[in-house]
Amino acid sequence: MRHVPAGSYSDYSLTLAKDFSGLVLSGAVIGTDADKSFYASPANGKFMGKTMLVVGLKKTF
Repeated sequence: MRHVPAGSYSDYSLTLAKDFSGLVLSGAVIGTDADKSFYASPANGKFMGKTMLVVGLKKTF
């Protein structure tokens, strides 16, 4: 088995977007496989790499 350093990680995302006559609605799931104990906040000990949903809306001209 290969040793992977604690600070090594990969990011991932999946984004979907739909244009509604110049208004573009998008949603993305973004996450990481980072080590939860290595990437914890020093202030409160919470993991800083949680998987999140990001929603966007933009107007094209």
